[in-house]
Amino acid sequence: MIESFEGLDLAIDPVPAAGDQPAQPFVGVQGFYLSAESENAIVANDFLVNFLSTEEAQLALYEAGNRPPALTAAADAASAEDEIVAGFREVGAEAVPMPSIPEMASVWSFWGVTEAAIVSGADPVATWDKMIADIQGAIES
Repeated sequence: MIESFEGLDLAIDPVPAAGDQPAQPFVGVQGFYLSAESENAIVANDFLVNFLSTEEAQLALYEAGNRPPALTAAADAASAEDEIVAGFREVGAEAVPMPSIPEMASVWSFWGVTEAAIVSGADPVATWDKMIADIQGAIES
């Protein structure tokens, strides 16, 4: 149990499988974009490529915003000092990129309700099957 996150006791555990296949949670990323209309595109590109991609900059962003670094060396350093980051790295090792499509809004609107119902004691199989049907119905409409 980790006790360093604003007084909360928490742990980052692997997502359990919902069948005979290992779970593959979604992983998301945040990034920087350079506008095609930028007046200083060469300078901005140099900043993004040659500064923000360094271990030092990635660790500074992590320390400022508490987001695990994308750069492996920086993530290794952050994981060595932060059990929460280490837990997310371990869980994320098997993750797949979250689709960047509008239909994901339909997924999340039903997912949280289903998760809460199962945690509260609802039948997992029936509740999960209903969620799948609801998501498919929302996407098809």
